[in-house]
Order: sequence, then C-alpha cells, then structure tokens
Amino acid sequence: MRALRWILGGVAVVVVLAVLAIAIGAAWLNTYIHSDAFKVEVESRAASSLGGTVKIGKIDFNVFTGVKLQGLVTQIDSAPAIGQGMLGVTVTNVTCTYTWTELLHRRLRLTGVTLDQPQFILNKEITAPVTAQALPGAMDSGAMQGEGTALPFQFILDQVRINNGSVSVQDGPSKSLGGLTGIDMDANTSGYSEGKDITGTLKIADIAMPPNWHVTRFSTPFTYNPAKGGFAASPFAASAYGGNLAGDFQPRPSQASILNLNGKGVDVSQLTSAMTSNSSAKLTGTLDFQSTWIENGDRNAEGDFQLTDGKLEGVKMLQEIGQVLKVKELEEPIIKKAQSHFIVLNWGQTQLTSLQIQSSIFSITGGGTINFDGPLNLDLVLILTRDAMNKLPSAVAASFVKQQDGTGTIAFHVSGTMSDPQTDLPQRLLMQNTQIQNVLNKAINKLFH
Repeated sequence: MRALRWILGGVAVVVVLAVLAIAIGAAWLNTYIHSDAFKVEVESRAASSLGGTVKIGKIDFNVFTGVKLQGLVTQIDSAPAIGQGMLGVTVTNVTCTYTWTELLHRRLRLTGVTLDQPQFILNKEITAPVTAQALPGAMDSGAMQGEGTALPFQFILDQVRINNGSVSVQDGPSKSLGGLTGIDMDANTSGYSEGKDITGTLKIADIAMPPNWHVTRFSTPFTYNPAKGGFAASPFAASAYGGNLAGDFQPRPSQASILNLNGKGVDVSQLTSAMTSNSSAKLTGTLDFQSTWIENGDRNAEGDFQLTDGKLEGVKMLQEIGQVLKVKELEEPIIKKAQSHFIVLNWGQTQLTSLQIQSSIFSITGGGTINFDGPLNLDLVLILTRDAMNKLPSAVAASFVKQQDGTGTIAFHVSGTMSDPQTDLPQRLLMQNTQIQNVLNKAINKLFH
C-alpha cells in the first residue's frame, strides 16, 4: 500500500509539473506571438518566400484556437527596373488553426488557413510602394528587414480557404484589363509536400474581360499539381448572357492545354452587344455551341454552333438586297435556324464551313472567314423559295438559276466589316440578268453606230 501511495504521488507530481510546464510554455508562446519580434519574424519569412515586402497590422493568438492576422499587405515587383509586373495583395483577416499537440513533436501543423476578402492586384506599371499607413499598427519598412530567430518547427498545412476574394489586372492606375470577383475556394493541401495533388472546389461570382465580356456563377472541382501540368478543372459550370456554360479544362505537361467549352441557351443579342458594341446591327435568337480550344500552332479552336428563332435587324446590306429583289422579308429576316462548323485562327479570325441559314422564304449556304475586329470574306449562295421567286420582278428573277423544284439560286460575295458589311449581289444581279444585258448592249450599239 505504501508503495502504491508513492507511485500515485509520483504520478500526481509529474502531472502537476507537466500542466505547469504547458501553462508556462503557453504563456511564453502567447507573449512571444504578441511581441514585435514574432511579427518581424513572420514578416521576414513571408517576404523571403514571396520575394517582396510583407506587412502585418496585428497578430492575435489563442493557445487552443490558433493565430489570426489582421490586415496583411504585400507587394512584389518582378521587374521594378522597367516598371512591369507589380503584384499587390491585401487581406482583411488571415485565420490559422493548428493542432497544439503537434508542437510536442516539433511540428507546426496548421489544420486550416482562411483568407477573408483577399484582394490581388496585378499591375503592368510600377506603382508607389505600400506605405505603413495602409494598415493600422503596421511597422515601417526598416523593421521589416529585421532578422528574427528561426522557429524550430516543421511546417505542415492541411487546408486553405478563401472567402470573397478578388483578382484585378490593370495597365496603370486607371485602365482595367479585367478580373475576378467573389472568389470562394476550399482546398486540401495536406499532401502537397509529398508531391500529391491539391484538390478542392472553386467558385467565382463574376469573371470580367475586356471589352465587355462577363461570365458569372462559375464553379468547379479542381486539381493542382505542377508535375502533372498545373491546374485542372473538371467539370465546370457557369452562366453567361442568359445561358449556361459547361465543360472542362485539362493541362498537359509539355503540351498545349485543352479547354472543352459548351454553351446552351445563350441570348445572342446580349452576346453580340458585348462583341460589337458600335454596330447598328442587331441579332436576336438562342445560341447553342460545342467547342474545343487548344493553343496548337495557328488553329486555336474548333466546334459547331446552332442559332434558333433569330431575327437580324439594322443590316444595311440586307436592306439593299431586299430592295433590289423587291422582297421585303429579306430586309429584316426572321431566321428559323442557322448552323455551321467553325475554326478559330490566330485568336481572332473565324473560319466558317458548311454554313446554313434557313428562313421561311430563303436559305443561305456557303462559308468564309469572319474577323470581329477586321474584314469579312464570305462566299455565299442565296436560295429563294418558289413563293419568293414568284414575287420577284421578271427582270430580277431572270438573274437566278432556276431549279426543278421552282426555287432559284444566286451566288454572291460579302466583304466589309461586322459593323458595315458589303455585298456585290446588286452588281451580280445586273450582270447576270440577260434582259438587262440586252438593253445595255442595244444602247451601246446605238451610241457607237
């Protein structure tokens, strides 16, 4: 019994000493983390890792819940000598939770890092350095260069979260090149140090690109591994111009990455307004498309599109054709269906093949190239129905090649631009009309004889 009491007493003493040691250690750690020395250490290590300056407004610590950084600012200039590549980051709060028992094994294991409202600004021009006034309680740049004592811990990070983040790309202080807003991300990073994939989910409220492109409600599960090519999103979903987008993005090591992008129910009037805001033409209807995008030489994308229940208004070329042919329906045609195979060349010019446009009184077939910021080059064939042919003046109808079913066809060329297309159809009608040619020949003969 006496031996048992000695054992229990010894255990009690050990427990008391252990609790006391933990309490003293926690008190020391709490004091150290709230000190300027610790903040300088964190700033110095972060600056060394990022290759730029880092400032922290305030550090709060709770031995049971973790560390919270309030107001973090960093600036990285990849090429300050030529004023290019400045990256600025501000974060409202950085919350770090950890497993305190891992400290006994000389490991700092963060079970989660949460970034609240991080803002990433990439500017092509150099800007004024981040000042200490940017954050309450931030230290001056001299203190940031101070040396701290290396923390004797192995670092492990299990999970990263981003709440309501944003990315902005700018060319100078006033010109925006687009960006992302409403970024929410949850990533499992526990196996990254061992070469395993980082996996998670990503949501973006709005993706903006010049001049007026917007994709909203983007969401996807993702995988990131530099050894496997980088970032992969499969599958993703989003909304754009009243319709839905879907597809996947797959990186390939040492090769061009592949983006499969499909759309359904896209409002064409919204889409064309974003593409050619200065055009008087207005196209309505519903667009579906399937496409594959890959940076492979001169060919960047290939796919098919289908337009249904559309109407084309305000096109001077069509108004002239309708007036020449005396068919009013051609001036602002209602399109039942339009479809084509397309190939995007050099990230600008689009090549159309097997183009088919169907209306109640006509159809158009052919192909060519379209450049939304440049010239048009299309070779087309206009096919009028039997009823439309019967409405034509006889002199005009004679310019068409009549088919056995009573329809008529005539080839023509489209040039000009998207905002101001031109056609040679009136000239072709004149030259192909034998009656008009006979009249002109008789007049010329009388003039010279």
